[in-house]
Amino acid sequence: MSFIGNIAAAQSAKVIGRYNQSVLNQQAEYNKKQAEVKKQVYEKFDKPRFAEQINTYNADQFVSTLRTGAEFREGETGYLVQLKNLRNQATQVAINDYNEAINQNDLINQSILLQAKGVGERLKGDMTARSELYKAGGSLLGMGYNSYQAGRLVIS
Repeated sequence: MSFIGNIAAAQSAKVIGRYNQSVLNQQAEYNKKQAEVKKQVYEKFDKPRFAEQINTYNADQFVSTLRTGAEFREGETGYLVQLKNLRNQATQVAINDYNEAINQNDLINQSILLQAKGVGERLKGDMTARSELYKAGGSLLGMGYNSYQAGRLVIS
């Protein structure tokens, strides 16, 4: 009567596979939402805060240059230093934007991988269920053959 256990194991394997897939899909959805939230935080808070810091720094540098008594004209040292600072700051903004985009892609890729893993868990459950059903069928066929050979019902 092991076929009854095999049928129960098959049903359990299917349920476990579906459950594991649902858990991984929820984790994937969480990662997607987390990516969206992080992007909004960067765009609404971090990037403007960094821009404000840059503006404050530039204003302070400009005032400091004027306090020295040097002229602030194109081609002069004060102007060239300010220009170099602006270029460095623009580069830093670009690097921050790039890093944020990479973080977004990483979270989205993680969610895709989790969904694929969930599909694998479901497939694993279905394959386990199928093998258990084959075992149950084999057990029933064996029991039928043994009963036929004995001329009576043989339950093993």
